[in-house]
Amino acid sequence: MVKIRNGNPVIASALICAALFYSNLVRPKKAHPYKSLVPKSEIAIATGTICSNPVKSSSGGTYRADFFLESVTSKTGETSESRGILPILIPAELVEAFFPGKLYTRTGGARGIVAENGARLKIGGQTFQSQKSGQDCFSVSWANPLGWESSLAKVRGQLRLQFKRLMHSWGNAGGLLLALLSGSREYTEKQVSEAFTGAGLSHILALSGMHLSLFGGIALFLGKKLAGKKIAAVIQLFAIVFFVLFAGLSPSLFRAFLFSLILCCHSLLGMNMPSSLSVLAASFLIHAIIFPAHLTDTAFLLSYSSLAGIMLFSATVRKWLSPRIIPSVRSSLAESTAAQFSTAPISAHIFGRLMPVGICASVVLSPLVTIFLYAGLLGICLCLLLPFLSNTFNGIMNGLYDFIKWIVCFFAQFPSIKVGLR
Repeated sequence: MVKIRNGNPVIASALICAALFYSNLVRPKKAHPYKSLVPKSEIAIATGTICSNPVKSSSGGTYRADFFLESVTSKTGETSESRGILPILIPAELVEAFFPGKLYTRTGGARGIVAENGARLKIGGQTFQSQKSGQDCFSVSWANPLGWESSLAKVRGQLRLQFKRLMHSWGNAGGLLLALLSGSREYTEKQVSEAFTGAGLSHILALSGMHLSLFGGIALFLGKKLAGKKIAAVIQLFAIVFFVLFAGLSPSLFRAFLFSLILCCHSLLGMNMPSSLSVLAASFLIHAIIFPAHLTDTAFLLSYSSLAGIMLFSATVRKWLSPRIIPSVRSSLAESTAAQFSTAPISAHIFGRLMPVGICASVVLSPLVTIFLYAGLLGICLCLLLPFLSNTFNGIMNGLYDFIKWIVCFFAQFPSIKVGLR
C-alpha cells in the first residue's frame, strides 16, 4: 500500500475538497449558466458554437452536444443576446450526412452539418426537460452552418472527418480503432460495444491514460532516437497535447492529460518527481477548478477512483497473490483487482450491479488492445505512405479485431452481481 506522508498539503487539500463536494456541504458552481432576456422554454432559434464532441444517444436517433450560446430568438420573434451552455440534441441525419457508409450519405450532405467542437451553427427547434437528467435540453429540428470558431477548430473538425473516412475503409476493425483513438463510436459494432460493457471493460473504450500513455510513449521513444532526451520530452508533450486536442476533453482523458502534463513539466524543469498520489491529487484540484461540472460525471468518478485504488492497494494485492504467477500477469491482476475494488461502491450506486469478471477480463484484454492500437497506428502511417499496403493491413487488423471480439463476447457471458443500492 502507498504510504501517504503526513503534512502533504496537496493530498490533504484534495481529500478535504472531495469530502466537501461529495457530502453536499459545498456544491460546485455551475459553469456557464444560461443568461438571456428570453426564457429557456421560449427559445425557437439559437445561434452559437458547439463546445463538446457530439455523442450518439443509445437510441441512435440523435447526437447530444453542449452549445455555447451567442443569441436566441423567442417563439414570438423577440431576439436577445445570450450567454451560457445549453445541451442540444441534433438529429442523426444532420450529423451523419457527411459520414462515409451511413444511410444519409445518399443525400450528398445537402442537409448535413459538420458537428464538431468549434463549429458555429444557427439552429431551430424547441426546449424540453430531459426525464433522465432533469436538465433543460434543446431539440434541434434544423441547423445551418455559420463557419468555425477558429482556424484550429476547422482543421480539427476536418481531420476528424477524414479520419472517419479512413477508418471506414477498414471495416469493423476501423470502427473499433476509431473509438479508441478519437472517442467516436458511430462505427463500433453494437454487439461489441455492449459486450465491453457487459464484461466490465467500458474503461478500455473510454479515452483515458492508457491511450494517452501509448501515444506519448511512442513520441518519447522516437524523440530519443532522433533528437536526444531533452528534446524528446518536448516532442512527447506536443504529441500529448495534439492527441487531447484531436480526441476531445472527456473527463477521463482530461484527468490523464493533467497527470501527464505535471510529470512532463517536472521532467523538463529538472525537478524531483513527486509521488504518483500527489500528482493525482493535484490533477483532481486543477480539474475541479477548470471543469467543476465534471465532479458529478460518472467517467470522472470512475477514472479518479480506479487510479487512486491502483496506487493505494495494488502493491498489497500483489503480495496476496501466489508468487508462482508470472510477474507481469501478477502485477496486471493486482492492478485490475485494486481498480475494481475501489470503483465498486460507485458502480453499485450508479449502475446497480458489479461485474467481478472484469478483473480477469482486463488482464487478458488490455495487452491485446494495446497490440491492436500499435498495429493500427503503424498501419495508418504505412498506408498513408504506401497505399498499396492498405489491403494487407485491412486483413491483419480485422484478424486481430475478430480475436478481440471473440474474447470480449466470451467474458460478457459471465453474470453480473445485482446490488440494491440503486
